Amino acid sequence: MTAGDTAHFDVVVIGGGMVGAAVAAALGDTPLQVAVVEAQEPPEQPSSDGRRVSALTAGSLRFLEGLGVGPELEAAGAPIREMSIRDGDRAGTIGFAAEEIGLEQLGAIVPNAVIASALQRRLGEHGNIHWLCPASWTGLRRTAEGVRLDLALPDEERAITANLVVAADGRDSAVRAHAGLGTVGWDYGQSAVVAEVAPERPHRGRAFQRFLRGGPVALLPLPEGRASLVWSVPTARAEGLVDLPDDAFADRLYRAFGPDLGRLRPAGPRGAFPLRLEHARRYVDRRLALVGDAAHAVHPLAGLGLNLGLRDAGELARTVVEAHVAGEDPGSEAVLARYQRHRRPDNWLVSAYTDGFHRLFANDLPLLGPLRSLGLGVTDRAGPLKRVMMRQGMGLLGREPFPFPG
Repeated sequence: MTAGDTAHFDVVVIGGGMVGAAVAAALGDTPLQVAVVEAQEPPEQPSSDGRRVSALTAGSLRFLEGLGVGPELEAAGAPIREMSIRDGDRAGTIGFAAEEIGLEQLGAIVPNAVIASALQRRLGEHGNIHWLCPASWTGLRRTAEGVRLDLALPDEERAITANLVVAADGRDSAVRAHAGLGTVGWDYGQSAVVAEVAPERPHRGRAFQRFLRGGPVALLPLPEGRASLVWSVPTARAEGLVDLPDDAFADRLYRAFGPDLGRLRPAGPRGAFPLRLEHARRYVDRRLALVGDAAHAVHPLAGLGLNLGLRDAGELARTVVEAHVAGEDPGSEAVLARYQRHRRPDNWLVSAYTDGFHRLFANDLPLLGPLRSLGLGVTDRAGPLKRVMMRQGMGLLGREPFPFPG
């Protein structure tokens, strides 16, 4: 594509972060022409923040391996072999082990920057994908015939056209707002304090989550014995925890998390981000599809946010390729309806149970504590039900996003 061209694409993805890049990479080496519009150069993208990591499930790792980035993620990540969930100081616990469902690992913890850069590198290896960065859209017009997108690049302005535009521009999606697609949701009144810590004792590939009255505290395994902390607290407390001296923070964290890994020494800067449940009322509109946080944002207690976005990416790419093979317009109402039909139930289910777990464990009614502990214990011993829960959470139920037909 040369300067000044009004090029036509089958699909334009707005947002080249982890989910947007995954959509495009999944369409790589197909007959479809794809453009990715990303406003920020990679070093400036939020995913480059070293405090932010993602817990990739076994299903997400399988999908990303199919996209050709598996070795990079494996080299930078730490496998999760077991997970332990505890109800505060009560006896109720539930444990998950990869071997229970015949896997070597439940997933892996990988820095967001590594995921994003690996996928963006992969885009450059596909001749049908055009990476436009830095570029921002200044106008978007959708008609029954197609999409026109006006772009501002460093040295020029350009217009491109497409059959389908994909909004992968995050929780505060400007594309979603431009299309007038409403959302439902609420603030949790909590913020997640994130940090890297050095445990006194080895984690041995175990992830931990402890539910406290103010919100859950999770420790996720990282390479070299380190761990990633995600501590959900009332927003009024978050700033104070971020600003505490390291020793005082370690004391607070030890009291909250307990002695499982010994003292947890801060090993880097801390940050905090607000928590909110938000779900688009519809994922599709005229020649438009939402993916990832543009479509849904959930409480991080189960670590499934990015995984849901990657499932969106795989399903949308599959739907678009199937439509192309069948001679259909990938931006047509019928095609987009199929994508929405396949993704909404899974995303709503995860939204409901993460919100429900948050509310259940945040409630301090006297009778609920023993009932929660009993429920965790019963579920831990309910073999078939527990295995189904694990497979659903790992993204191993339902349609495989790979390989694509044709």
